[in-house]
Amino acid sequence: MASIRIGDREIGDGHPCFVIAEAGSNHDGKLDQAKELIDAASDAGADAVKFQTFEAERLYNEFTNKDTVELLSGIELHREWHEELMNHAKHRKIVFLTSVFDEESADFVDGLGAPAFKIASAELNHIPLIRYVATKMKPMLLSTGMANESEIRDAVDAAHATGNASVALLHCISQYPTEVDELNLRAMLTLKTEFGCPVGFSDHTTIAGAATAAVAMGANIIEKHLTTSRKLAGPDHSYATEPDEFGKMVLGIREVERMLGDGSLEPSGRDVVTRLQRRAIYAAEDIPKGALLERGLLMIVRPAPEGAIPPKRFETIIGRATKRALRKGDLLTEEVVDL
Repeated sequence: MASIRIGDREIGDGHPCFVIAEAGSNHDGKLDQAKELIDAASDAGADAVKFQTFEAERLYNEFTNKDTVELLSGIELHREWHEELMNHAKHRKIVFLTSVFDEESADFVDGLGAPAFKIASAELNHIPLIRYVATKMKPMLLSTGMANESEIRDAVDAAHATGNASVALLHCISQYPTEVDELNLRAMLTLKTEFGCPVGFSDHTTIAGAATAAVAMGANIIEKHLTTSRKLAGPDHSYATEPDEFGKMVLGIREVERMLGDGSLEPSGRDVVTRLQRRAIYAAEDIPKGALLERGLLMIVRPAPEGAIPPKRFETIIGRATKRALRKGDLLTEEVVDL
């Protein structure tokens, strides 16, 4: 499977999950609150913090959706904030990302040195935008909420057609919040199989368990909304995760990664020691030197010290002669049996 690189992080199978704190519009139009979100994301152990770069009048038809445009205008991430927030994120050693919703926004953040681009679920059918952003030749994270396989393929093909192969797909349910029985996490596995790229989960639930379950299933990226307080009045606060909860989620993700291991069918370090508690072959009676071994003279019991003859060779030593006398309870080894 292909991998992508954002900053100094390789993202894909065999690499740690890339955790994105979705700050989104939870800055509520306040620069200090945006910085607090960066701080909270960094303190919680996220790899990246993501905002949204848009102009409300470019998103909705202001003639038919005037109220929506007015609402969104109040939570735009002002252009003059971007560089300051990117520097603040750099100071806090966390990657700054942003979703772009139009070509001009893509040009703007690209000019500031954005390491990657996020395309929101609602923009997945905006093929001209995807194609344009892909020409920047930077990694692209595409959320797949509301889309069917054909629409996802159209978006991926549009990016690949520019020569940009650095695409990751985030399984997403565009319901806020998402109920547990709506998640369909197995869709991530389908995305990974069908598209051969890193996949992840954009989590809109109000619980931490969905993200850790996704990582256990192979998610390479987790994105989850972050707020400084669910009591705030903005549109995305109520279902977002507060800093202490986000931190516990990240710890849970890292624990799951440690649990998964490398998949090898070999005993772990401590299990090697525990193997001593397996069974081995011992003398069940006193046995003189040169005696031919019979079943009744032997027993298979614990423990199994180094050099013990394993039980699977029991039949091969029947009828063999002893090289020296054995007392009841002595361990059988190749040094005492003529094999």
